[in-house]
Amino acid sequence: MMQSVQQGTAPCDSADSSVHAMTHGHEVACLQGFMARTFRSAQEIPRDVADAFLLEYVATQAAVFERENGVKVDAPAHIKGFWADVDRVLPPQGSYYLVWNRNSQLVGTGALRRVDETTGEMKHLYVRPETRGSGLGRWLVEQRIRDAQSMGLKTLIADTVRGNVEMPALYAKLGFVETAPNQNAASVRATPEVAAGLRFFRKEL
Repeated sequence: MMQSVQQGTAPCDSADSSVHAMTHGHEVACLQGFMARTFRSAQEIPRDVADAFLLEYVATQAAVFERENGVKVDAPAHIKGFWADVDRVLPPQGSYYLVWNRNSQLVGTGALRRVDETTGEMKHLYVRPETRGSGLGRWLVEQRIRDAQSMGLKTLIADTVRGNVEMPALYAKLGFVETAPNQNAASVRATPEVAAGLRFFRKEL
């Protein structure tokens, strides 16, 4: 059953743990006022902070999915699956970002995984509500587009829950087109019955 998480707060995102987490991984040039970190191995990821933030993201999306489709999403199970396959979003198979603001608050995340030799999938794009409008969401998409190109990928796919307004608009601005359900999408492969509640997108690189 989906756990209840208040938007804008992460259950374990204390100031001390977040500041410590900012020392993990490798810094990536980001927008002014933000600090982005990426990771080359699972051991580099600040797991407690990342796990709490991932739960916040999944819970917000699950709430929209439930409202639009009348189906509950098992957020903890989704997160467990992500960590079980976390190597899929780490080099050389993908990339994973956490972003903090100038107040050392974790405010954004995004991941990229290789699907096959030519296709990558963008996962878990999330920016906290108070940070939206800053351009961080666009930066996270564009950064993963650059990563996909450097990996030699030719196509990117993505999906989002029906009822999410912001993400389809952002994808459209960046050249993605909406498509029929993609059977290679991680969400569909894991739980095929959710496909009807998702929107799917594709971009040729």
